[in-house]
Amino acid sequence: MTEKNKLYKTLQALGFSEKESMVYINLLELNEGICSSIARKAGIQRSTTYSILDQLAKKGLVSMRKIDNHLRYRAIDPKVFLERKRKEHKKQGKSIGALEKSLPILMDLHSDFTTTPQMEVFHGKDGLIQIMEDTLTTSTEILCWANVDLAANGILKEYYPQYIKKKVERKIWLKGIFLSNKLGKLWKEREKTELREVLLIPKEKYPFKNEINIYDDKVSIISHEDQTGIIIRNKTMADTQRIIFDFAFGKHSIS
Repeated sequence: MTEKNKLYKTLQALGFSEKESMVYINLLELNEGICSSIARKAGIQRSTTYSILDQLAKKGLVSMRKIDNHLRYRAIDPKVFLERKRKEHKKQGKSIGALEKSLPILMDLHSDFTTTPQMEVFHGKDGLIQIMEDTLTTSTEILCWANVDLAANGILKEYYPQYIKKKVERKIWLKGIFLSNKLGKLWKEREKTELREVLLIPKEKYPFKNEINIYDDKVSIISHEDQTGIIIRNKTMADTQRIIFDFAFGKHSIS
């Protein structure tokens, strides 16, 4: 059995249909593609592939964006998929050992394009939650710019307490540059218990609205007002944003 066929079987054991596993794995290899190119690579009819891509998108395993009137699809980072399955199987008392063993191979399929900036676009409440869940896959600390009054009292108001709990459980430290408003001050007070180091800056002088998270080789940007966000994956860009953040964190403070 080839390595790819083993991956197909592993995903099928986790609930993928045969054709869903074929489309997902081949899309990982392509990194991004239109339906016809994915269908050719997977060896599946175009109409069937379109239906499968739609199913995978509804499950949050594939993202899409429109360029020149063509929908382009991208498989979600395998680490995010692994984390979801770990959570599901933990509740059911099941093991995901086979998937964890396969993760390095899945990551290799996904990593050939990391020198080229890769961007995924997300919309609505579920899309923003997906971005935040992605930050929890980090192996580094999270560097965050945010107006937390806007972020945590908007569409994700009910989700943020869950996010903070998960972050603490996974021992993920966050360094934040927050506007000095009511919630920003409260989050600073909770620094130690919520694994956070906070710098407060004047909200009148720096009234930014977007939330930016820098982690691993990624930069995510969320517009809570527009309920839209993106994840940019590129090591050089992430490292540059990390330097800019560190410069700002060390230079300005009102507390």
